Amino acid sequence: MARPRSFDKAHVLDQVMILFWEKGYGATSMMDIQKATQLKPGSIYDCFGGKHELFLEAVQHYRTTIVRKRLEKLTAPGPARARLEEFFEDLIQFSLGEGKKLGCLMSNTAVELAPHDGQMREIVQSNLIEIAQAFCDVVQDGIERGEFKTSESPEDIARFLTSTLQGLRVMAKSSTSEDTLKTSCRLALQILG
Repeated sequence: MARPRSFDKAHVLDQVMILFWEKGYGATSMMDIQKATQLKPGSIYDCFGGKHELFLEAVQHYRTTIVRKRLEKLTAPGPARARLEEFFEDLIQFSLGEGKKLGCLMSNTAVELAPHDGQMREIVQSNLIEIAQAFCDVVQDGIERGEFKTSESPEDIARFLTSTLQGLRVMAKSSTSEDTLKTSCRLALQILG
C-alpha cells in the first residue's frame, strides 16, 4: 500500500516553476530541485516522474497561475483601451520588479526547448494562441464599442500584440529601461487608432 503524500503538490510546483524560470531547464539539476523542494528523490519521482515530466507540470502550472491570471485584466469589465493599458502597465511593473530578469517562462521554453521537443512546442503554441485570443476579444470589443478605429483585423492586431508582449518580456530580461518598455507599448497601441 502506497504511503500518502506528505507535501502540497501545488506548493512544490510553485517552487519548481520559479527554479526553472530562473535557471532554465538545462541548467536545473535534480539536486537543485531536491534542494528547492526539500523532497527526497523518491518522492519527486513517485509524484511527478522524471525531470521532463516535472517541467511539463511546472510549465502548465505557470500557465494557470501566472498567464491566465494576467489575462484576466483583458477580460475584466470596462473600456477596452483601459484594459489593454492596464495589462501592459502591470506587465512592465512585474517585469522590472518582482519578475526582474526572469523574462517569460513560456518564451524561455520556446527558445530553449521548443525547437527540439514536440511536447514543449505544443504547449508554447497553445499558450500563444490563448494569449492572442484574449487580445482578439478585447480588440473586437473595443471596435464594437467604437473605441478603436483601425483598418486592421482584430486577429492581426492580436497577433501583433502577442508579439509585442513576448518582445517586452525579452527586453525586460535584458534590463531595458522602463521608458523604453512604455514607449514600445504606447506605440503598439497606436495601431488601434
